Amino acid sequence: MAKRKYRIEGGHYGGECVIGEVNNHFVSNTVTLDESQLVDTILEFDDWNPDIDENAEIEDPEQLSPPREDYYMWECDDIEHINGPYADGGFTVYEVPADGSDNWDYDNEVWQGEAIHMYGREGGYFGSEEPEEVTDEVVPVLAFMSSEKGTFGVWFVELDEEFDPYKLGMGVVETNLGEFVDRVYYNKVELDTDYDYNDTTGKSYHAEVGWLNKKWHDSYEQYEELDEDYLTEFDENANWEREQNGE
Repeated sequence: MAKRKYRIEGGHYGGECVIGEVNNHFVSNTVTLDESQLVDTILEFDDWNPDIDENAEIEDPEQLSPPREDYYMWECDDIEHINGPYADGGFTVYEVPADGSDNWDYDNEVWQGEAIHMYGREGGYFGSEEPEEVTDEVVPVLAFMSSEKGTFGVWFVELDEEFDPYKLGMGVVETNLGEFVDRVYYNKVELDTDYDYNDTTGKSYHAEVGWLNKKWHDSYEQYEELDEDYLTEFDENANWEREQNGE
């Protein structure tokens, strides 16, 4: 059995963010709305499912079509579904009993700070200028997020030595609505996310529509195994941080 066990927590602000392809009619008719109006429009379709006259000959703003068939905001996620802390929120590490008797002990905080950057992937950057033609590659999308405060998923690592903050790394997913922790690593090995005590409170809703070029979308699966260049860059960044701190 390992001699030491640590629980790693991200910052206490983040959110659940989904990005999905929707119909072009919805995006072209809502792209000029301010965010509060867009959020209200999305919630109206989600909560009340208004009757829409799909046979109307004249496009009427009052007859706006739903974002897509059978729309439900948290399932409009064929491009991204993210649930985690903001990437700039830092991390806090606690040592907990190695025997697993109290994984959620908060008495022994051993470190607080920023993780070393492992990678950044473009999960959902898109523009608001309508393309001349919507294609299989350039698609209309809707991003929706619940901004939340609390404890998101945590990560455990078991070691034979003390926790080394220069071995803590993170991957980042970048979207129009924010940058989030995508993965967490220790000594360049990915850690499993534990959601057993995920407990957050919603603070506000945010949304944006536009057109995404799939060519520039990096999927989560593309980063399951990192190229050697990423690992080398991690070592270089960690060494630079040590030097800056006189270690």
